[in-house]
Amino acid sequence: MFAMKMQKSMTLMMLSFGILLTGCLGGNETGSSTATDAQPKSSQEAADKAPAPAATTTPKVDILKIAGSNNGYPSPFAFSSSGPFGYLRNSLIFDTLTWKDDKGVIPWLAKSWEVTNNGLTYTFKLEENVEWHDGKAFTAEDVVFSFNYYKTYPFNWNGDISQIKSVEKINDLTVAFNLNNKYAPFLSDLVGIVPIIPKHVWEKVTKPIEFRDDAALVGTGPYKLKKYESASGQYLYAANDKFFKGQVLVNELAFVSASNKLLALQNGEIDQTYTSSYADVQTAEKAGLKTIKSEPAGSVVRISFNLEHAKLGDKRLRQAIAYALNREEISAKITGGQPMVGNAGVIPTDSPWYNKNVKQYAYDVAQAEKILDELGYKKNADGMRENLKLNLMTSSTMQDATMMKEMLKKVGIELNLVQLDSAAFAVALGENNYDIALTGHVGASGDPDYLRLWFSGQAANMWSSRGKSLKLDEFHKLAEQQMQELDEGKRREIVNQMQDILAEELPTLVLYHRPFYDIHKAATFDRWKNTYGGIADGMPLWENKVFLIDLKK
Repeated sequence: MFAMKMQKSMTLMMLSFGILLTGCLGGNETGSSTATDAQPKSSQEAADKAPAPAATTTPKVDILKIAGSNNGYPSPFAFSSSGPFGYLRNSLIFDTLTWKDDKGVIPWLAKSWEVTNNGLTYTFKLEENVEWHDGKAFTAEDVVFSFNYYKTYPFNWNGDISQIKSVEKINDLTVAFNLNNKYAPFLSDLVGIVPIIPKHVWEKVTKPIEFRDDAALVGTGPYKLKKYESASGQYLYAANDKFFKGQVLVNELAFVSASNKLLALQNGEIDQTYTSSYADVQTAEKAGLKTIKSEPAGSVVRISFNLEHAKLGDKRLRQAIAYALNREEISAKITGGQPMVGNAGVIPTDSPWYNKNVKQYAYDVAQAEKILDELGYKKNADGMRENLKLNLMTSSTMQDATMMKEMLKKVGIELNLVQLDSAAFAVALGENNYDIALTGHVGASGDPDYLRLWFSGQAANMWSSRGKSLKLDEFHKLAEQQMQELDEGKRREIVNQMQDILAEELPTLVLYHRPFYDIHKAATFDRWKNTYGGIADGMPLWENKVFLIDLKK
């Protein structure tokens, strides 16, 4: 079963869904949590949020088979950054100091912590008797080494370690982080994302991306990699019987390919998958399968404008395009469920960080026509505006793009669809070699600091225009302020202003937010929930390792 032939890589599958998972998916529709900016001041506050352990022993599952595909070699330096699944495969093997469950940030490798009043020093007490997979003891030395090592050899995902001034060992089980400045999402978006690696393995490794020795996958996590087929990209994990946080409930975890995921579920070839199609949800529920909707949505499907383009550099043209697109119709037809039109200020409308007073662009053909007339783009006999032909770059054949082409035609804009493979798309995006690009992310559920990373070119995900910074000084000033503001109310006001700038300038336009649905056999395994604010830096997915563990008190 495990060796079933892979038909497409996960990257291409994601792209075929309209880049539904690019960018840098969760719980019951009736009882999920949403993200807030609350950062626990101490581990006790986090522990108070943690779920109580089950009163009785939870039965174990021999094997759980999940639809998946190739996301690269799961070391901290070699997994694929084209989507969240590479990070998730890695997180099964390696642990972080904190983690998140359905209620928020919880202790993980760190069992407790304290922060100084000025917010510049965090001191962590580490879990005792933790072993690496090779039997060596985990200590503070490993924590210090990890963050120093990442300064030279960056971790393959987000986690802004430039915020760290120094990391020092107090004793074998205590470590202190000294920050360059206050950093509001430190617990969730830094030490809750960046994994700890064993010093005794990596201290002599100078080419970590190429390192493929068995020791490269020595972690402290709940699973060890038993098998990885690079050709098909399938994975088989085996439970770590000595895992320090509690009993691992699934003995083997397999990620296998399935060309028709719903059929594979019904035939017993897999136990779990996900979809963005509400029609799939209806089919699954009729077949007796359980579904869970991601809440908050967390998935952003957006168009990015090349601000260096001779015509698109004028925000009025970008605004005209926004008015000309019926985003509610696009959302309804693509998702098949309740439309969730994007916020012009980027942050999802179901996020507690959403600015309800931000400028929006309702579908208004007359307003679009008015702006285009004012800009001097005259219509010819065919009703098309002269000298206004634009290219829309996509990485797959997408219904979104086709609908956009027809909508813009109504106001006289000729939109030419340019389809590239995923590698060429990523290069063109990073080099600003496009007019308009259709792309997306799933990291919009969590802390709003992602706005700073996205628009300063620092996001790890290849679809975020890495290296390209938005040339808006006021936005970047606010981005730095919100990052360092520990007062929730004051920080919210700053983030609101950032949304106002994005909505006015429109460097990007969120078309809609795509809901994701988990589909699984409840009789096999039924502990999945939505993660508070999304896994790590806002991934609205279900593959959170915390739900695979019967946690100790």
